[in-house]
Amino acid sequence: MEAKEILLVFVVLRLVQQAAERALAWVNRRYWLDEAHQVAAKKTLAIADADFAKTLAYSQDKFRFGAWAGWASQLVTLVFIAWGGLGAAEAFARSLAPGAIAGGVLFFGVVGLLAMVAGLPFEAYRTFVLEARHGFNRQTPKGFVLDRLKGILLAVLLGAPLLAGILWIMHATGELWWLWAWGAMSGFSLFTAWAYPTFLAPLFNKFSPVEGELKDKIYSLAERVGFRAAGIFVMDASKRSSHGNAYFTGVFGRKRIVLFDTLVSAMSPTEVVAVLAHELGHFKLHHVRWGVLRGILMTGVTFFLLSRVLPFTVFYRAFNLDGVSNHGALLVFGLWFGVVDFLISPLSNWISRKNEFAADRFARENAGGARDLAAALLKLRETSHAMPITHPLFSAFYHSHPPLLERLAALGLGSPTGAVSR
Repeated sequence: MEAKEILLVFVVLRLVQQAAERALAWVNRRYWLDEAHQVAAKKTLAIADADFAKTLAYSQDKFRFGAWAGWASQLVTLVFIAWGGLGAAEAFARSLAPGAIAGGVLFFGVVGLLAMVAGLPFEAYRTFVLEARHGFNRQTPKGFVLDRLKGILLAVLLGAPLLAGILWIMHATGELWWLWAWGAMSGFSLFTAWAYPTFLAPLFNKFSPVEGELKDKIYSLAERVGFRAAGIFVMDASKRSSHGNAYFTGVFGRKRIVLFDTLVSAMSPTEVVAVLAHELGHFKLHHVRWGVLRGILMTGVTFFLLSRVLPFTVFYRAFNLDGVSNHGALLVFGLWFGVVDFLISPLSNWISRKNEFAADRFARENAGGARDLAAALLKLRETSHAMPITHPLFSAFYHSHPPLLERLAALGLGSPTGAVSR
């Protein structure tokens, strides 16, 4: 195939993907607009009409935003690529840093900065218009800007050295470069997972040790299930949003349990403990470990496939890049892989949902039954105005967690079409 034909195929595939994504969103919207589905969900989850009206308004706004923002960002990206934007960025980077490695790092920096600037209007609208309209946003413009500046700083301090190392490996280690690159990337991933709780996360949020009755209940649970944590902390998530959550983070001796302050304020201690029991279930059932191993394996497969296509320089020239540049190969392969990632997302989501059901069972068995977890899940839905009605096909592509009705049914507290047992 000629370079122009390759670029045309790429553009068509990305447009088809965007159309498919919007079609899935439209099918899902018709599904949750169906009156019979709404009546069943309100009855099953005991949702008041006023509360469901808020949920419906929030979902409608997100659907409309997703439609115009998705097409706008996709078209901006494709126009930039088709008109030689990547080639211009490469030429600019080489004019400032002529070396292969330094020029490659700067090239990624220029492209990343342009992508961030292009995405800022959409992020700002989502934060200060859509989320604010429905009472969720608590972030100030100053905080919004500082978060982006901190992200750039981390990219320079952590991402640039990693990228320079990968480019050097591709240049200096021969045909088996992909093995060395795999090792370097895997080591970096483990290092950042170790460093994130203590050194990186505090750059964006404040973490305070949990206190009082909640602390006693959490440590009792952790001791009962054999979990040794470096600490249990409450994070000031409320400075950005009123959405609630909890998560487990870190590896080796840096494992932490983190609660959003919005979660703690919205729930009773026993409900918070039930949510944490779910998170600890992921650890005790080795979901975290297997997730890390799958990520490492996927990294190896990705570098191996890149090594196989590296000689086909026409694929880079199709994007107006130098046909022998390793940085061009990395970027173009990533662009093509975006299409593949969309196609395999149902498989990764299936694995994730399977793990979520298992973690729910663990919480039911180790946190005094299912009722506190069910109550917590219902409160999370209520405080976030999350739409509880989801088309199965849309869920397969986009949801790493099972729909709420299915989770409650699996806990033995209801069925997808019957009332929740309280």
